Amino acid sequence: MLEALRMRKDKQPRIPMLERDQVSAEVGALYDALIEQRGVVPNMFKTIAHTPALALGFAAFLKPLMGDGALPGCYKELIATRVAVLQDCDY
Repeated sequence: MLEALRMRKDKQPRIPMLERDQVSAEVGALYDALIEQRGVVPNMFKTIAHTPALALGFAAFLKPLMGDGALPGCYKELIATRVAVLQDCDY
């Protein structure tokens, strides 16, 4: 099973990722905010951008979750990155 997953990484994703010039104005504004905050639009957002309401709703959901709280947002990002590395997953 793991070998099959590794082989799949070399292939194109099943759902194409949308770039800034391929999305609606609302999602484009989200892309701009992500680029300003992170320097990049995560692939997850490029994938769900096919459904603008989903992309905007998911961004609204993640904002308080990934923001500062009991644990600073930067530590949450480090945890997510570490888990991705441990799972041999692109982050």
